[in-house]
This record gives sequence, C-alpha cells and structure tokens, in this order.
Amino acid sequence: MKKTLFFMLALAAFATLQAQWVDDPLTNTFIANASADGGEIYLATDEVTGDTYLQWCQMRENGWVPTLQRLNFEGVPQWGADGITITGQQLATWSQGVAMAATTDGGVVSCFSNEAGQCIAVRINADGSFAWGEQGIVLFDGQGGSRTELLAGDDGGVWALGADYDNTYLCYIHPDGTTSSTITISDSNGKSCVFGLMVPGIDNSVFVVYEKETWAYTYYYEKEIWVVGYTREGVQIGPEEQLMSAQTIGGSFIHYVVPDGLGGGYAYIWHPAFGNAFNIYVFHFDHNGHSTISDLNGIPVHSQDPENFYLDAYATVDPESHELIIVYERTDAMTQSESSVYMNRITSTGEKPWGDGISVAGNVGTNYSDLFVDAFEDGNGFMVSYNVNMSGMTSVFAIGYDMQGDQSWAKNMSVGTCNRAMCENSTGFHLGQNIIAWVNSSNGGIYGQNIGPNGTMGTIENGIEEQTNDEIVSILKIFNVNGQSIAAKNLEELGTGLYILQGLTQDGKLVSKKIVVNK
Repeated sequence: MKKTLFFMLALAAFATLQAQWVDDPLTNTFIANASADGGEIYLATDEVTGDTYLQWCQMRENGWVPTLQRLNFEGVPQWGADGITITGQQLATWSQGVAMAATTDGGVVSCFSNEAGQCIAVRINADGSFAWGEQGIVLFDGQGGSRTELLAGDDGGVWALGADYDNTYLCYIHPDGTTSSTITISDSNGKSCVFGLMVPGIDNSVFVVYEKETWAYTYYYEKEIWVVGYTREGVQIGPEEQLMSAQTIGGSFIHYVVPDGLGGGYAYIWHPAFGNAFNIYVFHFDHNGHSTISDLNGIPVHSQDPENFYLDAYATVDPESHELIIVYERTDAMTQSESSVYMNRITSTGEKPWGDGISVAGNVGTNYSDLFVDAFEDGNGFMVSYNVNMSGMTSVFAIGYDMQGDQSWAKNMSVGTCNRAMCENSTGFHLGQNIIAWVNSSNGGIYGQNIGPNGTMGTIENGIEEQTNDEIVSILKIFNVNGQSIAAKNLEELGTGLYILQGLTQDGKLVSKKIVVNK
C-alpha cells in the first residue's frame, strides 16, 4: 500500500497590512473604483485562504467588460484601487452574460462572450498575472456567444457552460488552459436548450439544469426544466430527466439552482402559469440525476393565494439536513404597492416543515430589491439579508436564525442616502464570515461588508486553525471543496484531494481544518 501523507495548509499572514473590514454601516469598506453604471457584481471565495474575488462590468474603451479585484481575508484590496480590467478582447456595448469562479489552486477564472460571439475564458493568478494570456482561450470550438456559467473543479480547473439560441455547450477547462471535447446539449424535437446552470456531482462530475423552450406567442414561451449529468471524461450520467412540465410563461422567467451537498441539487423558478398569480416552485434531483419530487409542477412555497404574488427568490441548503432554505418577496397582487420578505424550508421529497413560510420583515416598501440567504458552516443556523430603499434612505439588513426559524440577532449592515446596486450573489459563509458588495451611486465605487454568523462585522478571526493549535481528536464530518459531505469516517479512506475536517479538540472545542491528501 502506498504511504499516505497529510499536510495541514498554513494560512499566509499579511503582517504589514491593516485590517480593512469595518464595523460601521455608515461607511463600510471601499473595495475598488468603478463608475456609476457599474453592475453585474459576482463574488467567489478561495476555499483555502478565505480571499474573495469580485467581478463587475462597466463601459471601457473595449466595451462592457469585466474588471476583477481580490481581497484578502481582512478585506484589503490586493490589485490596486481599480482592480484588473480585461482588455484582451473587444466586447459588445451591452452585457452578453458573464461568469466568474475561484479555483481550488488560488486563481480566478472569468468567462464572457466577446463582440464576435465567442465564449472566452480568462484566468488570473492570485498575484494578478494572466495564466492563459489576457486574450484568454476560446471555448466550445467558437460556438456559443450568449450567457456563460462556471463551476470550479477540484484540481484547479473549471467546468464552463455556454449557449446560443438553440443549444447549450459544456466543457472542462484544465488548469493549464487546455479543454476537454465540447459536449452539445440539444433537443431532437427542435426545442431550444438554454439557460443552463451547473451543480457539482459525485466524483468530479457535473449536472446541468437547463430549459427546453419553444415560442408560444408575443413574449411567451412554453418552458420545461431538464437535468443531465456528465463525467469529466464526457460520459453522460444516465438519461436526461424532466424536472418541470411544460408551462407557458414569459421568456424572462428563468430557473435557478443550488447544490444539495449530496451530489444532487434543487431548482426553483417563479411564474404565474397557475391562476395568473406568481408563485415559486421547487424541484429536486439526487446524485444520479433522478427527480425526487413526483409532481412535475413542483412544490409551491405558498398555497394558492390570488391576493399575493410570491417571487424574487434566493436559496441555500442546510448542511446538516440538506433541505432547501429559500427566501422570497411577497407583494400584493392588485397594486404591488407593498412588499414583505418571507422564508420557507422544503425537503428533497417536497415536504414543507414551515407550512406556508415564516415572515422575515413586514412592509419594506415598493422599492424593495435584493435578497440573500446563507447557511452557517456548522449547520447551526443561517442568515437572511436584504436591502430596501424607503424615504430616501437605502439600508442593507441582516438577520440571523437558528435552524428552527427562530431569530437569533439582527444587524443593520449599511445605511445611507445613496442607492446601492447590489451584487448578484453573496459569498456564503467561509472560514467564519460572509461578504456582500454593491456599487455606490454617489461616487461609483465598489463597497462591501463582511459579517459573521453571530452578526459581528469588522475584524473576524479566520475560522481555519493552524496545524500546531487545537488538534482534532475526534472527527465529526469530512467535506470536499464543494461543501459536499464525505461518507468516510477516517483519513485513510480518503482519496487524493483537498478536504475540510470538522471535529472536536481535546477540550471539546469545535474547529475546522483543511487538509491535502496525497496518495
């Protein structure tokens, strides 16, 4: 038997830098210069160091292009005051869809469509250098040209997804910039296969959740939701499976997905197909790509309610039960003049332990916008955050809950007279903190705020311990880099790769450590 070596990952210390995250909702933390029209902010966290990458788009000489910034765990920008703008490609003057993912070896990949209609991937190393050249690499043999998606693999590479008006294209980009053969997802009956999203499967595979659609009339389409899986070698994992039956809905109503931590995932979509009243419908598939909810109409977050609309959802998964926690807006159907925030919990088989949901916040006005929900790493709760503009003041709120849905704390993360164009996603909790970001309309700057699972903002101690301190004597859980729970109970059962251990120290302290396994 080969000898197995285990190395704890030491965290780099930036001793000469001062902590930049602040505990002041009036100022927050400046991240980078942008412009007032900046938008499409995406965030992704390096799983090892806790560094966070941000990407936003704004008009430059070469079009509507991505700019990226890297923050260390303390919130200090590492790529200057303006970040790094990708200038190696000419882009259109409008957004054609961008994506960004942090890799497991410390870099970041940006993916977008250029003006010529090609899908381009650009990798930037942690030191700001371009690994594949600033012009990047062309994906899918030049096909695609519409929206793109990325999902980090376990070896420093990424899965990439692109589409045109008819088909969806998939490939794996290795760390050196070479790609696997392009997989084309199409429909034999001539339906368009579009709006694909990815979740990680078992053994480095991937599941693509996409829509099959045909035009119905004016701006309406007949839409279905399907899922299909592939190994990194391009082998399809069983037949494609339908999650949602055909619904005639507006073309702009598309689905979203989150991984369930077990190799499958949840999909959700809001639409008014039933009773002309908006509701949010949830679907689930397991690690084999099989639907676990028999009703192809999905599970609604609320029972039939012609008086109100339920829409604008964002979801996370409880790392303990692997159930979906979803937050959403409720607004009156007649005038849409009052909006409130609700949340619900849905199991993989469609049960709703919280019935028709739990109220998070009452009337937050007509200018309500963004919602986020993120589970804590230890499975002991989750955080709901949202922003609202009322009476000339824009605020970002965060509320902590336990897993029973009982409130633990509340925090005003940011407040002021300027508008905040919020990020498309939060980072989720990594090593003890979560981060959201926005464009400040008063000066065009990118600002952000960190927060811990107890509502702490500002200086937060990194949640990963050094090897020499707090040794784990009892392993409770093992996760891979995608947050999926591993069935192994001891280190000898693990294959080569990067893992997160959760366990108890000699004095009963719960700690997490990252390890690299080489065999």
